[in-house]
Amino acid sequence: MPYAFNHLDVIEEIFAASPHGLISDIDGTISEIVLIPEEARVSAVCHEQLDRLRSQLDLVAIVSGRAAARAKAMINLDGIVYIGNHGLERITNDTVIMPPLIHRYVTQLQKLEATLASQLTGEEIQIENKGPIITLHYRRAPQPAAAARIMAALKSSPLAASLKINQGRMAIEVRPPLEINKGTASLDLIGEYGLRRAIYIGDDRTDLDAFRAIHQASVTDDFRGLALGVTSPEMPAGLTEEADFTLNGVKDVARFLTWLADSVTRSN
Repeated sequence: MPYAFNHLDVIEEIFAASPHGLISDIDGTISEIVLIPEEARVSAVCHEQLDRLRSQLDLVAIVSGRAAARAKAMINLDGIVYIGNHGLERITNDTVIMPPLIHRYVTQLQKLEATLASQLTGEEIQIENKGPIITLHYRRAPQPAAAARIMAALKSSPLAASLKINQGRMAIEVRPPLEINKGTASLDLIGEYGLRRAIYIGDDRTDLDAFRAIHQASVTDDFRGLALGVTSPEMPAGLTEEADFTLNGVKDVARFLTWLADSVTRSN
């Protein structure tokens, strides 16, 4: 897949028309992956450039697998749209909003969490309750036995039978069986802000939904978007095939956001 910095002229054309926007994931994109998720920090350079871009673009949005409140706390900039739990949450007027259907699954997820906690003991597997999603992190556990152990526990639980199970970077997520994901969230943003141009940046399997959504929206004459995939040794199958261009890790994303902020400044 072509490297983004070899095709800056193509990317620059995206922002020749407005309204235009930038949509980005957090972990593995603007924040390095760390052993303990709570210790992750947004790159200082990425934060600085998001601060610049929020006043230059018609939309800067974060669409993260983290809870929306945690995503906002990590960046802590006003004027940015924060969407969490892969589209299941959005912060509006400092309030976390979820689709009404989500609430019927919260109790079920809480019971499942308790069951899993009793079966998957020890510090190697960390269970994170994010409200409408449970994430089981196994980065500190032996591979691939931990993932198999988690999947076996989920398959044996009647509470998990009606829920969606997704695998990410050293993590397995359990969520409500709703057709809401980073792709639907991105399409909603494109429509809400009337965007004619947009770039999505992401690194994980769940970001592929957003890549496809950007390409789906681009079949019309009114919109054109690009998907930038952030490569890593842990990147999912299909990332380089579905991305339009690639960036090599968080430091490369920081360099790209710096270029983008400078480029938009020159064109205004």
